[in-house]
Amino acid sequence: REKIKQMWGRYPLNVYGGTEGLIMATQTWDYQGMTFIPHLNFLEFIPEEESLKSKADPSYQPKTLLLNELSAGENYELVITSFHGGPFLRYRLGQLVKILSMQNEKLNINIPQMSFISRIDDQIDIAGFTRLGEKVIWQAIENTRVEYEDWVACKETRGRPILHLYVELKNGSRNIRPEVFASMIHQELKKLDQPYDDLENLAGIHPLRVTLLPEGAFSTYSLRQRSSGVGIAHRRPIHINPPPETISFLVNTAAIVKARKENSVEV
Repeated sequence: REKIKQMWGRYPLNVYGGTEGLIMATQTWDYQGMTFIPHLNFLEFIPEEESLKSKADPSYQPKTLLLNELSAGENYELVITSFHGGPFLRYRLGQLVKILSMQNEKLNINIPQMSFISRIDDQIDIAGFTRLGEKVIWQAIENTRVEYEDWVACKETRGRPILHLYVELKNGSRNIRPEVFASMIHQELKKLDQPYDDLENLAGIHPLRVTLLPEGAFSTYSLRQRSSGVGIAHRRPIHINPPPETISFLVNTAAIVKARKENSVEV
């Protein structure tokens, strides 16, 4: 978005869609929340708590709500039934959206306004106070203005649950200390997520830890995936809760490869 703004003079409009339901919501020209498009799919919404119950107990049948039954400020898992093309199926997307308001008053659009949060299983629950998804973590890192190659995050328990970020910085940023970078991200997360802010203000918990990865960690991982025949879509690790062996590779194996390169001699 920032590059498009720099090159074209304005931000692009956000669109929410997917293979199963095509375009399901779009941002309007006032750059506020996205407006649902109700005539391409029949839309239903599972309240977040109901979705979590269903995840814990697969036999549990969660209740669904319709567009006019939603509440501003609440999160929902989206269920669609496609009206156009393909099989006529009632389908849980497994994606979490937040209802920002019940209408866009400025433009007189009487349809709920939403923003995409994450996949329902791509969230990190910290002490029951907050559930952080990829979008808010990514935005917090971006807001520090520290240049980086890539990152992954996971929940770890070290006496208490913490959010552990593993980040590879770019050349110009590699002199920053992990604790300084962690403090910067922590402050941005507090601005972006009120429950995260409450962790420190109400519970006195600072749940963030940052580990700076060695140079070339993600490119080495990508090379390994390619040499193993993995498709291009899976050559970068997932950002939220990657497998432990992925984190181990990024932390350890990439460092070994870097050391070998530094100690090699051209003849």
